[in-house]
Amino acid sequence: MKAKMTKLCLLFILLCSLPVFYSCSDEADAFYLYEYWEVMLDPEPPISETSLPITGGTKLGIKGGVAPYTAEIADGQIATAYVDENNDIQISSIKLGSTSLMVKDADGRIIKIGLKVVNGKQSFSVNSVEARITGIDESLLDEQQKEKLEAVIKKIKDEAGIQATGGIAFSYDQKSSGKVTIVTSKDNAPKIEGSFSRSTSESGTTFQITINGKEYDCKFKLPERSDTSKSITTRDLGPIPYWLVEDVNENYKSDVIGQFETDATSLKIERIYIGSFTPLR
Repeated sequence: MKAKMTKLCLLFILLCSLPVFYSCSDEADAFYLYEYWEVMLDPEPPISETSLPITGGTKLGIKGGVAPYTAEIADGQIATAYVDENNDIQISSIKLGSTSLMVKDADGRIIKIGLKVVNGKQSFSVNSVEARITGIDESLLDEQQKEKLEAVIKKIKDEAGIQATGGIAFSYDQKSSGKVTIVTSKDNAPKIEGSFSRSTSESGTTFQITINGKEYDCKFKLPERSDTSKSITTRDLGPIPYWLVEDVNENYKSDVIGQFETDATSLKIERIYIGSFTPLR
């Protein structure tokens, strides 16, 4: 009888201890959302809210629960969401605003977190200003004419609207438009504010900027110089080298025509702001 009691006690102890071992490894007991970072933490911290820029989207991970999962945005006019093949939640923005995201697992458990769509940001920083005049055969110029040409080039650079260390900040309140702020870096010059719309093509990105009712086209291009650093290859690595090319033909052609051998139809005068773009976010 004593041996039977001993066996029963051992069995009881074993059965009681089993849930302790399994509950620690049962991921279904944990059910929460987390954000992806470049360096993942272990375990990933749960989140109660998240935000994404109007210009893009974001991805959230699901910890625990029982697949399949479903995802739903309370206000579908602000953002959309779905669960992809890796059981990650892909969220895309539609317009600025606050709403909530609800995720449900196969057992009916629900997670609800806050969701905000905020302004996207991008900026262009000017490192230097150059000028380029094409349509003049410099090999035909004498020393005096070369000096005059250098004086015109210096004038174009000195009269640039934005100097080195200045720049343009774009704040998107829609996917391709928003507010713009220009810092000229000239002494005591106030910031210039306006609005913009953006379009892209194979040749580069064009921002149509409106300031005080006047429209200006800013065309950003990848550098054309062969000596441009190739160390930066992706948007994820930080600022990308760019040129902002400004057509100033009408402003300075009178300084060129009449002084140099040139055909007005082939003359092209450009001011080039050499700088870098931050990734759109």
